[in-house]
Amino acid sequence: MFKIKKLPLSAKLPMIMVALTATFLVTVASLISSLAEKSIRKNIYSAHEIEAKAGAQALEFLISSAHSNLASQASQPTVFRAVSNFSRVIGMIEEADPIAYLKRVYGSENPNPVDQRAQLVDPGDGSYYSQSHNSYHPTFQRTVELNGYEDLYLFNMEGLLIYSVKKLDDYANNFASGELAETGLGQLFAEALAAEPGHVVHSDFALYGPAGDLPSAFLATPVLDKRQKTVGVIAVRLGSAGVVQALTKNLTDHEHQNIYLVSADGLARSPSAQGDSFGVMDALPDVPQIQAARNGETGRFDGVPAMAGGSATALVIPLGLPGFTWSLVLETDEAAAFAELNQIRLLAMAVIGGSVLIAIVVSLIAARRVTKPILALREATNALAEDDYDTDITGKSRSDELGDLARSLDSFRHKLKQADEAAVREVEAARQTAAVVEETSRALSQLQAGNLACDIQAPFAESYETLRKNFNQSLVNLRNSMGEVISASEHVGKFSQEQSSSADEMAHRTESQASTLEQTASALRELTSNIGTTAEQASQMDRAMSRTRSGAEGSTKVVTAAVSAMDQIQETSREISKIINMIDDIAFQTNLLALNAGVEAARAGQSGAGFAVVASEVRALALRTSTAAGQIQELTSASETHVANGVEMVGQAGDALSGIITQVSEVSSLVSEIANGVRKQSEGLEEINGSMETLDGVTQQNAAMAEEASASSQLLQQEATSLSGIVSRFDLGQGNLSEGPVDEQTTGWTANPTEAGDTTDWDEPLSA
Repeated sequence: MFKIKKLPLSAKLPMIMVALTATFLVTVASLISSLAEKSIRKNIYSAHEIEAKAGAQALEFLISSAHSNLASQASQPTVFRAVSNFSRVIGMIEEADPIAYLKRVYGSENPNPVDQRAQLVDPGDGSYYSQSHNSYHPTFQRTVELNGYEDLYLFNMEGLLIYSVKKLDDYANNFASGELAETGLGQLFAEALAAEPGHVVHSDFALYGPAGDLPSAFLATPVLDKRQKTVGVIAVRLGSAGVVQALTKNLTDHEHQNIYLVSADGLARSPSAQGDSFGVMDALPDVPQIQAARNGETGRFDGVPAMAGGSATALVIPLGLPGFTWSLVLETDEAAAFAELNQIRLLAMAVIGGSVLIAIVVSLIAARRVTKPILALREATNALAEDDYDTDITGKSRSDELGDLARSLDSFRHKLKQADEAAVREVEAARQTAAVVEETSRALSQLQAGNLACDIQAPFAESYETLRKNFNQSLVNLRNSMGEVISASEHVGKFSQEQSSSADEMAHRTESQASTLEQTASALRELTSNIGTTAEQASQMDRAMSRTRSGAEGSTKVVTAAVSAMDQIQETSREISKIINMIDDIAFQTNLLALNAGVEAARAGQSGAGFAVVASEVRALALRTSTAAGQIQELTSASETHVANGVEMVGQAGDALSGIITQVSEVSSLVSEIANGVRKQSEGLEEINGSMETLDGVTQQNAAMAEEASASSQLLQQEATSLSGIVSRFDLGQGNLSEGPVDEQTTGWTANPTEAGDTTDWDEPLSA
């Protein structure tokens, strides 16, 4: 089995270069082709969209122009006068059937062909209708020609078509009833009559029988007089030819493009612009672009069946025309649209093939130029591996990476030679280093034993001399520092003793102060308790006085209520006296009546004897009533007198209670002031007591801190003594704390190399 790993570099390198080049070329070409395809498709789609929108705008302009022109025509006095005159002069035709006369003169007897009947302006019959026709027909004919209408119609209020430009079979017929009422124009006439002034109504394209079943769309609006009253209807007919012309005038490739209109019911509302694939009102097949048009959706479709056959790219744009639910469909033959794209693809494939062939040749040549110097470098590397430093290295003059590799290999050869020479020097350096380490170790052992005067006097080799000087200077600094520590420990011992004495004295004074403050605080607490008791008793007395005042005030209310009740009793007694007087008057009148009745009974003789007895009894009863009323009157008068005395006495009691209440209020105010004063004194003493307790606590803390400071001073004195003992173990070399250079010191420990059997010559320089 073939394995690429076993191939030599001279074979692998061309293969890799060809593969990379081919991959790069294919990738770049594919990317460029893809970008070009996207750009071309975008440009093609943009061009189609511009053409479709241009057609839509032309159609919108056609419809909007028809709208505005028709509304303008309806508002002009000429149209109003034409409708009025035509309606009036039809009745002035001196014929048995004026309608049949008009159809004969302008229709069947018209000297022009059917499609040129509009050329007849005046038939020369001398009728008033022909005179009016001669006046208005040229104006309406120019309107039709300038706006691209198929025909123009004038109706009276009864639905009679009183004028048309083309004079087809619909001329002089009634559109309010009969068969023509069911046509698109007849239905539009009924809508226009009910429309608002200036409003234009529409009907979509449909087959119109009077025009030879040509597909027609209609627009109509009411005609108004000077009083804005509807007097008729003006209408125009639009043909599919004008729509196709508006849609196709902006197309750039009529041979491969088809543009048409589709309504929401899926019917074609304009004929095919490419051949005779379909006509107006034909049902279109259920393909994606027709489905989108039916749903009123905007969309673009590639590779869909075209109406004229073949495959096409289609663009669907819904139109917002008032009164019409149309969508515009633009189909472009896919082969013609993307012909340029196919050419680019073929060109890209040819470029890739040629580039791959060129890459193969270039790769073979380049591989040979690369592999030859690599083989030479391999031979030189093998010689160096066998310690052959005299072999010749070629290619050092090259300026590429292989030249860099050759120069690096030559430099590596020189470094190998230097490495062998350096190995010898390193052995000698190791020997000198061992001697320095041994001498330094001996000095450190003396230092560990506490000897701070173990300076190294014998000089080292030049490369290690700095180490010896730094060691000796460190010993000088250490001796000086230890001397300062000894001096400082002595001072600390003396100062700590003084501080301990001061701390003891302060502790005694603080304890005395704390005792005095404690006695003062106890006395203040007792005084505060007594004053609090007094304040509580004053508060109780204040509450008792308040209750007394409340009771007195309640008694005043009772007295006031009693006075009011006495007044009511007195008033009631007066009312009773009045009633009793009335009863007395009634008894007196009854007595007089009984007396008169007795006199009349006496006059009557024997027949009035019984009545006389009754009158006598009534009189006796009246006398008793009068007597009783007098007695009640006396009792009532006595009661009024007693009630008046009671009211007076109750009033005096109320005045006395009011005085008592006033005095009780004054006493209560004084007691309240006393209670408030005592309460404030109690609060002030409580604050003083709290402050004393706080001061007592602080004093206790001060005493504790003084004792702690005394204990700390004693501990500090002990530590100073211990520190003096520790530093006394160090040997400072006869107390010499000089800070001068080491070489100037003649005292101290001197290292003698010969004592340890070391024969190293320190003055001999070390070999690098």
